[in-house]
Amino acid sequence: MNTYTIIAGVMSLIIILSYFRNKRAKNKVIHVIDNNCTGCRRCLKKCRHKALEMVNGETSNRHVILKHPEKCTACKDCIIACKFNALELVDRKQ
Repeated sequence: MNTYTIIAGVMSLIIILSYFRNKRAKNKVIHVIDNNCTGCRRCLKKCRHKALEMVNGETSNRHVILKHPEKCTACKDCIIACKFNALELVDRKQ
């Protein structure tokens, strides 16, 4: 009986977390702070949705941009991977 309770609890937790993740994805999107980005590509490796892309800047500096904002789920994986505080969550309307 205890295993059924544990399984039901885990399933409920997964459903609740996915609901809030979907709600956040509709309202938030990643924004790249160009001055902080060093082009290390850590965020590109962590982004499972391929929303970010590396580009060459005007002064031959490579940096990341949000190429596909519709693919961004605001999961924060890229923010956690960035060691230079070059990424932040902002409202989609901005």
